[in-house]
Amino acid sequence: MATAGISPITDIKITVCPEDNCSVPGYRKVAQDLNKYSRGNFVHLHFTNLPTPQGSSNVRLNPITNIAVLQGPDAEMGPDWERIEGNLNDGNRGPVLTMFVQRDPDDSPIDSVVVKYGYDSHAAIGYDRLPLDLNVGTGERPIASLNLSLRSQQPDDEDDGAPGESIDTGIRFKDSNVYVNYRRGRLGNRKDVLDNLAVELGNNPVPYGWNLASFDHDPEEDVPDWNAQIVYRTGEKALPKVPTLKFKDDGSFKIVQFADIHMATGPHSCYNAPSSMTCTGDINTSEMMERVLEAERPDLVVFTGDNVNGMTSNDAYSTILKYSKPVVERGIPWTIIFGNHDEEGDLSREEMMRSVQDVPFSMAERGPAGISGTGNFVLQIHRRDRRQPPPRHRHRHPSFDAQSEDHEHECDHEEELDEGIEAFNKERDGRFTLYFLDSGAYSFNLAYPGYDWIKEDQVEWFRQTSQAITSRYPKDKVPNALAFFHIPIPEYALVDGDNDDNDNGDDDGEDGLKKKENGKMVGDKVEGVSSPSYNSGMFDAIFESKDVRATTAGHDHLNDYCLDHRGIELCFGGGLGYGSYGRGSIYRRSRVFEILKNGDRVDTWKRLDDDDLTIIGQQTLFEGPKVHDSSSPSERHGRPNNQKGQRQRQIDDLLERLRQGTQFVMGDVGGGGVM
Repeated sequence: MATAGISPITDIKITVCPEDNCSVPGYRKVAQDLNKYSRGNFVHLHFTNLPTPQGSSNVRLNPITNIAVLQGPDAEMGPDWERIEGNLNDGNRGPVLTMFVQRDPDDSPIDSVVVKYGYDSHAAIGYDRLPLDLNVGTGERPIASLNLSLRSQQPDDEDDGAPGESIDTGIRFKDSNVYVNYRRGRLGNRKDVLDNLAVELGNNPVPYGWNLASFDHDPEEDVPDWNAQIVYRTGEKALPKVPTLKFKDDGSFKIVQFADIHMATGPHSCYNAPSSMTCTGDINTSEMMERVLEAERPDLVVFTGDNVNGMTSNDAYSTILKYSKPVVERGIPWTIIFGNHDEEGDLSREEMMRSVQDVPFSMAERGPAGISGTGNFVLQIHRRDRRQPPPRHRHRHPSFDAQSEDHEHECDHEEELDEGIEAFNKERDGRFTLYFLDSGAYSFNLAYPGYDWIKEDQVEWFRQTSQAITSRYPKDKVPNALAFFHIPIPEYALVDGDNDDNDNGDDDGEDGLKKKENGKMVGDKVEGVSSPSYNSGMFDAIFESKDVRATTAGHDHLNDYCLDHRGIELCFGGGLGYGSYGRGSIYRRSRVFEILKNGDRVDTWKRLDDDDLTIIGQQTLFEGPKVHDSSSPSERHGRPNNQKGQRQRQIDDLLERLRQGTQFVMGDVGGGGVM
C-alpha cells in the first residue's frame, strides 16, 4: 500500500548484466542481486514512478497494485495482468521465474519493492511477502513442508454463540501451551476489523495506531518475559500532521544531532563506558537523549546514521520505535540518514525508510527515483508569519500517547505540500536549507576498498537542487545551508592542511590534534578519519554552491571537531551510543546547531553525558552570506581531477534522467525531496 507523500510505482524492469553495475536511466535499482550466490549473471529489479517513454512521448502509466511471480517460461496469469520481460533466475540452472504485475484501480498502489535473503527473512510492517523463492536452483535445500496446529480453545460467545478461535504457538509456559486467541466480529462492522498483525521483538514501544495484545495469565503468577510482543491493528490511523519548520519569533532555530546511537533490539550491552558509571546499554543512550532534549528543547532532531546496530538488531523496526521514542513523546519533528551499520539487521534501507515514515513527526524522505542511495532530500526552515498568532510551543505538549484520540489528526500530505509550494513561490520565505545525503555503507569496488561514498549522481543531484533553490533569490539574499551525511568525505582528514585524501584508521591519540595547534579546528581528533578511499567530488560541489556553509557527519565516534577547510566547516557529531565503541576516558556526546538571525548565523556546541551535561566547543561556524572564490576547483585544490573519466558515464546517465522528468522542481522542496 502506498504511503501518503510517496509516489506509487508505475513501471518495473528486470535487468541482467555481467557485472554488478546495472543501471536504467530514470529507474531506481533494488539494491540486492536477485541471483546472489548462484554464480550466474547479476539480475536486478528496477522500478520507477516517472512517466514511461512510449514512442516519442512520455506516458504516465497507472500505478502497479499487485505483483506475482510464477515458474516456467509459459506461465500465464489473467487478462488483466502484464508480463515483465526477463527471467528473474537468468544465468542459473534453475527454472525460469516470470514476473507479472497488475494495475487494479480498486486496489492500493505499490510504492516500494525489496528483495530479502534467507528462509527466515521477514519484511517490515507494511510490506507483503511473495510466496516464492527467487533463488530456486542454486543448490540450497528447499522447504519441503510447513505445518500450523490450530485448536479451538475458547467457549462460545455468550452474546451471539459464535465460537472463539485460537492458534497454538508451540510455546509452553509453566507446562501449558500458549495460544493466540481471537474472536470474530459481526458482519458489516468494519470499525474494529483486525487488518494486520505482527510480532515485535524487544518489548519496545507499540507502533503508532497499533494495539498491544495482552497476556492472559494467573494473577498470582509472574508475567513471562518473552522479550517479544504481538501487536495488531484495526484499521489504519492517520499520523499527526508534522508542523512546518519555522524560525521562532527571535529568529532562532535549534537542531540537535544524535550521531551513532547504535541501538539494538533488546537492552544491548555497553562498550568502553566510563568505569564510574553503571551502564545498561540502550537505556543509558536513551537517557542521554532525553537529557539533551530537555536541556536544549530543539526544533528539529537529526539522527545521522548507525541508528540501528544491525548485527545486534534482529527486529530493526522495533529498534526504530525505541530510538525515536524520546523525540516522539515530545512532539519534536525529526529525521534520519543511514549509516554503514543500519542495514546489517533484518531490514533494507527501503524498509527502514518506510518504517521511519510510519512514526509520528518524522520528516524523512526516500528521495528521488534513479539516484543512488535512500534518503537524499531537502528540508527548508521558513520565516514565521507574524500575521498569525504563534502556535502553542510543541515541547509543552503532554507525553505522546500512540493510542490517544487527542492526537488523532487528519493527515493530508498533498494539501500541506500544495500550501507549502504556494507560500514559497509567493513569499520566498525559505530562509535556511538542510540537505540530507545517503553516504552508503561499504565499497564493492576493488580499486577503492573500504567505506562507501556519496556517488556522482548524488553529487550532481545536489548541484541541481542547490542551483534551483539559490536561483530564486537575489545574490545577497541567498539562504545559507547545512549538509548532513554519515561517512565523512575525504576532506575531513585534512586536519594538517596537507592534501592527503584520508587517514583511514591511523590513531593520532587523544591529544594528538591539540598538540598540532591547528587554528582552523575546534574540537578533538582522537582517531583516524574513516573516509572513503575514493573522492567523488562532493566537497567541490559544496564549495561551488551558493548556499552550503557547513557539513556534519557521524561514523567516527571519537572525533568531534569542526574543521574550517577553504571556508567550509566540516563537523563531526561525536558518538552518542553506548552500544558501540568509545573510550572509557571520554564522555559520550551530542552536537547542537543553533541557527540565529533567521538563518544568517550558525553557532554550535557539544553536550557531554556527565553529571552536569557540560557544554564544550562553543563556536560560531559562520555569519553573513557566503563569499565565492572565482578560481577553478583544480586551482583551489592544487590537484588534478582524476575522476573525470570514471564520472562521465554516471553524469551522462543523470542527464538522461533529468531529461525524462527527474529534474528538480522547486515546489517539491516543500515536501522534502525530489520525486
